[in-house]
This record gives sequence, C-alpha cells and structure tokens, in this order.
Amino acid sequence: MEEKMLILKMLQEGKITAEEAHKLLEAVDGGTSSSDADARRNEKKFEEKMQEIQQKASKVAEKLGSSLNSSAEKFSSNSEKFGDDFAKRMETFGNDIADSAVKFTDKLVNYLGNFIDVGNDKYQYSKNYAYPLADHAEISIDTCNFAVIVNPTTESDLLVNLYINSSVPNLAIDEFFKVEQMDNHINLRTQFPSRTWGKVEILVPKHLSNLKITTTNGKCELNDITADNIESTTSNGKITLANCQGKTIEAITSNGKITASGTSAAFADFSTSNGKIEIENCKFDKLDAKTSNGSIILDGIYKMSSTEGNYNLRTSNGKITIELNNSETCGYMIDATTSVGSISVDLPQLNYFIDKKSFSMQSIAQIKSANFDSVTDKIFINAHTSNSSIAVEAAK
Repeated sequence: MEEKMLILKMLQEGKITAEEAHKLLEAVDGGTSSSDADARRNEKKFEEKMQEIQQKASKVAEKLGSSLNSSAEKFSSNSEKFGDDFAKRMETFGNDIADSAVKFTDKLVNYLGNFIDVGNDKYQYSKNYAYPLADHAEISIDTCNFAVIVNPTTESDLLVNLYINSSVPNLAIDEFFKVEQMDNHINLRTQFPSRTWGKVEILVPKHLSNLKITTTNGKCELNDITADNIESTTSNGKITLANCQGKTIEAITSNGKITASGTSAAFADFSTSNGKIEIENCKFDKLDAKTSNGSIILDGIYKMSSTEGNYNLRTSNGKITIELNNSETCGYMIDATTSVGSISVDLPQLNYFIDKKSFSMQSIAQIKSANFDSVTDKIFINAHTSNSSIAVEAAK
C-alpha cells in the first residue's frame, strides 16, 4: 500500500505521467501473488520500471533546459512574440496535464474495481432502504470508493439504494452500512472492506436544511436538489450540480472536473486541481472558483439577489473564458491578470471600456461596461491565471 501511495504522490507532483503511474500500479498489484519467488520478480520489475522513469525524467529535464535556453534567446530578440508562444505552449502543457489526470482518474477507478486477488470472482449486491424524513432535515453521508448520486423523489420517505461490487462472498451489508438518526438529522456511513466499491443513490423527498456528502475515488452528482447548505467533497472524481438551489454550495475535489448548470446560491465555492471548472447559466451573488492545470469557463452570469455580485476566478496552466450577457440593467467590471499569456476581448454587441497594460510577460486589463456607473446592479469579476490566456466574450 505504501508503494501505491508513493506512486499517486509522484503523479500529483508531476514526476511521472498517468500512463507511467498506471504501469507502476499494475507492477505493484502483481506483487500480491502468494509465491515468494513471484513477489521478488514483481519487486524487481517495479524497481526496473522506477529506474526507467527516472532516466526518462532526466532526459526530459535536460531537453527542457535546452528548450528554455533556446526560448530565452528568442525572448531577448522579441519578447512579445516569445511571451505569446510560451503562453500557448504552457496552456497546451497545462491542458495535457489535466487530460492526463482525468484519464488517470478513469484508470484508477477501474483499477480499484479490479483491486482483488487474481482468480477470485466479483460479487454484486444491491439493497434498498427507506427512512422517515421530516421537512428541513439534515442529511450527511460519509463513504469511500463509492459514487454518490442524489435525486428528488415524490415519495414521503428518504430512499437509499446501494449497488455494491466486492470480492467478499456473502457480504453482510447491514454490518458495514451504518445509519444514525436523531431528531432531524440522519447520518449514513459505509465501512465496507477495502476491496469493495459501488454507488450510493439517495432520493430526497423534501426541502433540506443541510446536505453533506463526503467520499473518495468516486463522483458526486446532484440533480434538482434544494437545501439551505449543500456540501460535496470527493477526490479522484468529478462533481456535477444540475438545477440545484441553496444559500451556500460547496464543491471540492481533486483530479476531477466540476460542472454546475442552472444552479443558484448566495455563495458558491468550487475548488479542484488537475480538472476544469464549467459554470453555465448559474446565479450566484458570490463565487470562488479555484483550480490548477485546468481551465475555468463562466458561461452566462446572473445574480441571485439585488446585492453586488463578486466572482473570483483563479487557475494556473489553464485558460479562463468569461461570457457576458447582453444586459441593460446590469453592469460588469472585470479585472483580468495573467502571466506569460494574453487577454482578448470580443464583445461586439456590448458597449464597454478597456484599460490594458503589459509589464514584461504579464498582462493586466480592466474591462468595464459602459453602463456600469449608472446602473444599480453590478457584477465584479476578478480573473487570474498564469501560463495561459484570458478571453472575455459575449454569451452565445
């Protein structure tokens, strides 16, 4: 297990590629053989693969150094051209990292699904539960290696459906699925053996006070859910919010994408790494969207209330795209900053002012709609990236 954690740490730090990590995991998995001779051979295979990766890393570092030296010469003769070229390369590099991470996540989930002794059959189980639920209740679920899907239902009870894959025969589900219910709060928790994975489907009948989801190595998907506070946390999995309503919404993951559509909240906090953030036709008074090695796409901007809207978008090695609505009643102020990148503005149907400056390889721009000072509804957007570009466009 320590070897596997080391591999994942090396991948996260960018020392190895997703493909190399997958091969190493396969090599380590081979070490589960009951034969000592096989174990020694697999250990030797693992060490050889590590040496191969280290040699490859040295060659890449040497090549990168030569490339940077060459690029530096270009910079001395034409700094602006170098900045644009380097920004494009870094953006491509960042996208490659994000794509590799997503592909690795898919492989990891499949790997976890096959993380059993060779020759053992997989067992599949399912079980359904129903619990009485009062209005404005609190629901929390804590699990591992399980995807969590939340949907509404017309039934009066809270419904929970478990779909399980395991290497354990005659799995006693009730021993590993724990439920604690007190007053207006229900807590669902899984403690299955390590070689067990699957999906938890939750059907919610009424308006909730709080909904908290915590899982790992699995996606979180919420559809048409209304709650005062929604919190979804995972890793190595994506988070999807569709037509959800809340006062606060928090979505946190790593090595996964965050997608929000038709969702509204007074405050939304989206955070990931090695994955993009896509926000479409959502209403937020305040938004914090943070990622790395991934892009941020903000398509359609609406406020939830009459207060000023404040959006903070931050990434690295990823492009930021902002699409503005053509509104006569709402004004926009965008402060955009990028290092080693460009800022482009294409708003043919909107009247706006732009103050753009460049310092070395850094670009700064303030984009302000012509009606900003005269309207009461205002949205402030702070967009920052590095090694990539920022685009401000009219919503399609």
